[in-house]
This record gives sequence, structure tokens and C-alpha cells, in this order.
Amino acid sequence: MVSCTEDKREIAEVGGTEWMVSVLDSIAEHADPMVNYHMNLRLAEIYKSRFENASNSSEATAFFFQYAQQLLNGGDISTAILQFESMLQSMQRQNVGLNAGTKPLYDLLAIAYLRMGEVQNCVENPTSLSCIVPLQPEGFHRARAGSENAIRYYENILRAFPDDKNSKWLLNVAYMTLGKHPQEVPPKWLVEVPSPKGESFEFEEIAMKLGLGTLGLSGGVAIDDFSGNGYLDIFTTSYGLRDQCRMFFNNGDGSFTDVTEIAGLNGIVSGLNVIHADYNNSGFPDIFILRGGWLNPGGNHPNSLLRNNGDGTFTDVTREAGLLSFHPTQTAAWADFDGDGYLDLYIGNESVPGSGVSHPNELYRNNGDGTFTNVAHLYGLNLNLFTKGVVWGDINNNGLPDLFLSVMGGPNLLFANRGGNSYQDWQFEEIGADAGVQSPIQSFPAWFFDFDNDGYEDLLVFDYTTSQITELGAEYVRELKGMPSANETLRLYRNLGNERFEDVSMKVGLDKVLFTMGCNFGDLTNSGYPDFYAGTGAPDFRTIVPNRMFKNVEGQYFEEVTQLGFGHIQKGHGIAFADLNNNGSQDIYAVQGGAFEGDLAYNLLFENPGNDNNWVHLVLQGNESNRSAIGARVKIEVVDDKGNHKAFYKSVNTGGSFGSNPLRVEAGLGAFSQIKRITVKWPSPGGAQVFENPPINQILSIREGETSWKEVNSSSFSFI
Repeated sequence: MVSCTEDKREIAEVGGTEWMVSVLDSIAEHADPMVNYHMNLRLAEIYKSRFENASNSSEATAFFFQYAQQLLNGGDISTAILQFESMLQSMQRQNVGLNAGTKPLYDLLAIAYLRMGEVQNCVENPTSLSCIVPLQPEGFHRARAGSENAIRYYENILRAFPDDKNSKWLLNVAYMTLGKHPQEVPPKWLVEVPSPKGESFEFEEIAMKLGLGTLGLSGGVAIDDFSGNGYLDIFTTSYGLRDQCRMFFNNGDGSFTDVTEIAGLNGIVSGLNVIHADYNNSGFPDIFILRGGWLNPGGNHPNSLLRNNGDGTFTDVTREAGLLSFHPTQTAAWADFDGDGYLDLYIGNESVPGSGVSHPNELYRNNGDGTFTNVAHLYGLNLNLFTKGVVWGDINNNGLPDLFLSVMGGPNLLFANRGGNSYQDWQFEEIGADAGVQSPIQSFPAWFFDFDNDGYEDLLVFDYTTSQITELGAEYVRELKGMPSANETLRLYRNLGNERFEDVSMKVGLDKVLFTMGCNFGDLTNSGYPDFYAGTGAPDFRTIVPNRMFKNVEGQYFEEVTQLGFGHIQKGHGIAFADLNNNGSQDIYAVQGGAFEGDLAYNLLFENPGNDNNWVHLVLQGNESNRSAIGARVKIEVVDDKGNHKAFYKSVNTGGSFGSNPLRVEAGLGAFSQIKRITVKWPSPGGAQVFENPPINQILSIREGETSWKEVNSSSFSFI
């Protein structure tokens, strides 16, 4: 006999996904194009109607210009070009030439032709080398008219405005696509692009070959073993209001299968970012989708908690779990802030100062029964900010996760976790100013990692100066030519061990302006030191600059290695480092695409060519701690053949704030040939465990409270 309580639970769960699908469908159906980045064709119709009903010629011209621009943004490039050309011809008949007032029209015509070339070649006829600079012959455009016309317009612009560095960069891109760079670029406008310098590794893009190169807008990615077969799977989202999420299960033989439908995910749409964790300690990682980012006041969308049922299917339990709210966001992070063995969730929402609309941040405490309660107000964490990054880390090694908030347009915040006797009297202290981590003021993604392997978690915070987001090309030209920038740079803060940080950005070669959106960190060559990949861009079509890769050189400085196959010039969003074929080397999945309806791009998978360094992967399983072991700290002590000793430090998390790495620890060990011991400091109050002389170059399973490890029998394979 089913009890009344059980009956209510069953009724609540029936249709959880169906209910969310209906809500998302209703949002898409009734969305206002005036406050949505990705409803450009509907917005074009609005401006067309306003143009046709304008009361005077000046108003008509303005609306017609907006109409044509939204056609371009929506992907109807040919029609947009016809409208722009007609406007240009009209001006020429009136003897109005290229000047400061008419330059925006020339800018749009030039980028429209360049985008036409991108669509005809990189979208409709893609190759593995499309859009990756420095462009190789396989990536040259076969349909050449788009770039040829773009060159014509950019050269006209530069004759009139020789200091227009953004147009100079885009002119060089157009020449690249035709295979004419640098030899045919007029010397006065040439921008040299870094080329490979003989490095021993180069990554190959293989997403299309594996059926993983989905076409979409900006979005998120989460990689982990969602199916439970010992191999890492891939989950992605796309920003559009009707863009279907996708789940790809790893078959363990070099191939992947799109299981979106059979996983019960049809109709779960949209989402700019994704994070994952095992919130209910079931042994299967669950997925949290974040929606509405950047769309305030049109971003009152629900997030989605997708419960992993352990049988290859997922159920949307957002409402039942108590996580249903309607705020614009794209950032959140999991941690067990009070050490009770259940993961809690902090969500950073987007309140616009002066708008009069409040979207307070949320801290959901896990009740341990599959539900959550928002307790942010208890600790002063229900802040009304334009929050763009949320990350937890243990800055003082006391076992309590501290909270960093990246705030766009204001000082960043760092909340030290001071603990308590119960969650009701828990304390967080804001120490951002004293810690020295308030900059950059215009910031976006962030993360904690131990970049120099000294046992303390350092902090990386990326720049994103919104007032300059149409000038990314100009900024890139300044950097390549060694010219100073007036924009804020990213910040790498080295942890000094006393709740204070030192800005070492310049010292390590990272005093750069990147305009980073999606990003994450991993280890390209198993050196033991974390490298990072930054996805760049902005909504405007003119903001095509390379996504950029930086290699950590023994914790001393960072060397840019973008030129080794990573310099894709489409908009970069969710990024994850993961060893997808269990061979010990991390591959990189990158979600591409912009915000506008027509700014579609294919997602990427960069295959790691491998290296001679050693490694170990650790699948940690909490017992008293949360099952995902999020917050665990790992020390790996190694020795080489000459008796030299070294320690590498890792934390269990999903990496950066825009992209979700696997929760298993994938640790490179450099040339060290033996592991002396692994020490795991679990996030529960129980302390640390030590494991002596484990094997090297293996995937090991370690369970809290057990005295030995187990080897995971998941064989490596080559991609098909």
C-alpha cells in the first residue's frame, strides 16, 4: 500500500520535466524581441513596420537602418546587404561620402560581407581548420565573394580613417580567409599574427568527425560520467529560447551517441551556462542549467535542476526541489558550505543598478531530502549585484569553502567562511578589500586554482570592459603591436597564505585584455601545472578575435600557445578540459556561437596529441562528505629517477565559472616516475587520509573511510 506522503511525492514528480517544458515554451512564445538578443528577425519586422509608418524622413531613415541591422543580426545576410547597399546608393546620389556620420553604414556593410563569407564557408561547408588562425589552406574560403567585398569596404574605411584599428584587424582577417595574408595585405595595414614556433604539440579539432560539432549559439558544457559506464559524456546548451540541450554518451570505443531524446531531455531548451554535481548523493552527477543571463529585464527565466535517475534518463525537478525562481543569471557554484555532507548551491543573479528591479543572489542550503531552502538572507549574501562569476575555494586551508563573486561594474567580493555551530548561526565575512582582490571592476568569469603548486589556492579573474565590447579587434591589434591599453586587464592573484593576495599578473605575463566569456583550466601536457583557455568575444559581429590558450611554465609564468591550433575566431563560451578517451591526456571541448540569432557556429573538440609525461586520475567518492567530494583537497607527492621530490596540489571542483570540467581529479605529474603518497583532505570534518605508493598512469577510485584505492577498469581508446 502506498502512503499518502509517497503518493504526493509521486504526483509531484510526475510531469516535472513536462511542466518545465511547458514553462520554457511559454517564455519563448511570449518573449519580447525588444529585450532579447536572439529574436532579431522578429525585431526586424518591428522596425520595418515603424519605418513604413514613420512620420518624417529622418525617423524613417533611422528605423530602416535598424531594420537592416536586425536582418544581419538575425542571419538574413543577403537581404541585409541589399538594404545597406540601397542606403549607400541613396547617399551617393546625394553626394554624401564616407565621413564620421556615415561610417556606421560602411562598417555594417563590411562586416555583413565578411559574415556572409563565414556562413558560406565555415557554417555551410565547414572543415576541421575553419576559422582557426593562423589559417591553413584547408581553412581558406572557397566561396570568395564575401571576403573580397569585405576587403573592398575595409580598405575604403581605412583610407578615410587610417587609425581605425578594429577595421584594420578585420581587413587582415578577410585577407587570411582568402590565403592572401600576409603577402598581399597593404603594408600600412598589415597585422602580423603569431605562428607556431616549433613546439612539440599541436591539437587537432575533431568535433565534426565525431558528431559532436553541434551548431548553435553561445552556451554551456558539462563533462562527466553521466551514464555510469566509466567514460566521460558531454552535455551542452545553446542560448536561443528554443535551442534544444544535447546529451552525448561516450560509448567507450571512440564514438559518441546523441541520447537527448531517450534521456528524457526533449523540450529542455535554452541556457547560457551549465554546472553539475551529485546534489542528492545518489552516485550519479546531476545537471544545473542557468538561464536569462544578460537579458534583464527580459531574463526572468527559470533555471533547471536535472536529476540523474541512474538509468540513462534525467528528470527536471527544479520545482519539487525548491529551486524555482525567475531571475536573469548565468553563474552558480556548488559547495557544502556548512559541512553536513550535502551540496549547497549559490546562484549569482543580475541586478542592474538604477533600474529599480531587484534580482538578489540566492544561497540554497541542501536539506538532505532532495529539497533546498534559500538561506542567503541569513548571511547577508542576498546581494543585488550584476554578478557574472561565482566560485568557491578554501583560501586559508581551514576546510571551509569561501565564496568569491565577480561583479560587473563594481568591486569584486570575497566572503571568508567563518563557520558556526549550526547553519542558523553560520557566519561569512566580506574581506575583498583587505584581501586585495576587488579588481578588475569590469570583470566576468573567475576561478580558484593553485597555479604555482604551493598548497594555497590562487585566484584568476578575467576582464570584460562592456564600454569597449565593439573594439575587441582594436585591442588585439594594440597588443600585437606592443601598444598600451586603457582597458582593465585580467588579474592573477597569488595566495599569500594569510587571507591576503598579491597581484602577479604582470610578473607572470598575464597583464592582458582578453574580453573573456567562457573559459576553464586544465593541463595540456601533464606538466602538473594548470594551463587555461579563454573564449573571447561579444555580441557584435565585428568582435571576432582568437580564443586564446596560455600554458603554465612551472608556476613561474604563462606562455601563450594559441597558435598551436586553438585560435578559433568565433565567439567562445562554455569550455571544459577532460580526458575523453582515458589515455591520460586532457582534450578540450569548446562551445562556440554568439548571442544574436544569426551568430551560429559549430562547437569544437580539440584532441590532445599526447606527451611523455606521467599522470594519475582520481575518482573520489565521499561518504561522510558529499558524494561528489566537491571541496576535497588533494596532495600528490612524487619522486623522479634521480630522487628529486615534488608535490602537486589539486581540488575537486568543475573548474571555472563558465564551463564545467569533470569532477574526477585529472592530475599531470610531469617527468616524475613514482607516486610516494596521495593525501586527501575531505570536505567533512573527519580530516585527511593518506594512501602510500599508489600506481602511476592509472585511474584510481578512492572512497572516504576506506584504507586503499581501487583501479578503475576503463580502457583507453582512439577516437574514430
